Amino acid sequence: MSCDLTDPAILEAYQAIVSGTPTNWLILGYHDTRDKISLYSKGTGGLEELRANLTEEVLYGFVRIEGRFALLAYVSEQVSGLRRARALVHGKAVGALFKNTHVQINSSNLAELSDEKVRNRLGLVDGPPTPDPSGSPVIPSSPVPVAAPRPMTPVSPTPPATFHNINTATAPTPQSVASEVSSPVRVASPAPPSSGGASTPRTERQLELEAAERKMREEMERQKKAEVLKRQKETQEREAREQELFAHKQAQELEQKRKNESDRAAREAMKKQLIEMEKLRGSGLSGYITIQSHGSPFWRRRFYVMRGQAISFYRDEFDRKSAISELRLGGRVVNIEDASLDCLIPNSFR
Repeated sequence: MSCDLTDPAILEAYQAIVSGTPTNWLILGYHDTRDKISLYSKGTGGLEELRANLTEEVLYGFVRIEGRFALLAYVSEQVSGLRRARALVHGKAVGALFKNTHVQINSSNLAELSDEKVRNRLGLVDGPPTPDPSGSPVIPSSPVPVAAPRPMTPVSPTPPATFHNINTATAPTPQSVASEVSSPVRVASPAPPSSGGASTPRTERQLELEAAERKMREEMERQKKAEVLKRQKETQEREAREQELFAHKQAQELEQKRKNESDRAAREAMKKQLIEMEKLRGSGLSGYITIQSHGSPFWRRRFYVMRGQAISFYRDEFDRKSAISELRLGGRVVNIEDASLDCLIPNSFR
């Protein structure tokens, strides 16, 4: 879950803050993207102005207060658990980019970013800094200089004081000393730690982060399964297209084969016709003629071949295996009459 921090305006604003210019805060956000972080806003009004520009989403702020720098990871309570987990990872990347950070503060509401709490975390108030519930390190402020001790004036030795009435003092006897040494010394035992009480804020935050990470893993598993199903569907569609193309190719090949067979048969028939016509060359007249058979009122167009004293009639010039009829001319032609007007076909004779 890496993030994109290549927006040049981010480093420009960061350098302006750490170099001591009037600009002392900035805010980063996602602009409705998943992983691309860019500069939202910047200003010179300090922490108060930064808080005024926070909205209910995942934002990262950087502020300068009295020469110290704080990185703020603001995750609104309205943000989902998955985005919270992503913000945790991306916040580390932002912290790695802003190397001058003294303390990182994770918060979910504006109350956690008050001036007092932020200054306390930066070590800018009296007393020890408040520990960070999230475990972020707190860099203490520079120590307050302490004035050097004044030199002591040497004192001349005085003679020891003289005590009178020494006999009145009671010296300790060996028995009393022994009794005092042998008497037991009572030491107060430490109170046992309390076992009850509510969980600390750190534990609650850890549970929240674990739940967010679990949701993130479930979402990643769901996306992985969806990706597998998508690849399976694409594979099936590709195989179906390949089968369709193969069937189409086979149909084209079969059609081409049939066409080739038809062309070959036509060439063979033409070859035979040419052979037949070659046989008829020089044997006599041939062509089409319209005739009327004896006793029939109909005129029919026939292909004729005249060989010597005989005329053979066929249905057409390609069907000459057997003649439909044959007319012997020797001594049988009595008269020839033009019959074009009767059958309305030119060059018709009776």
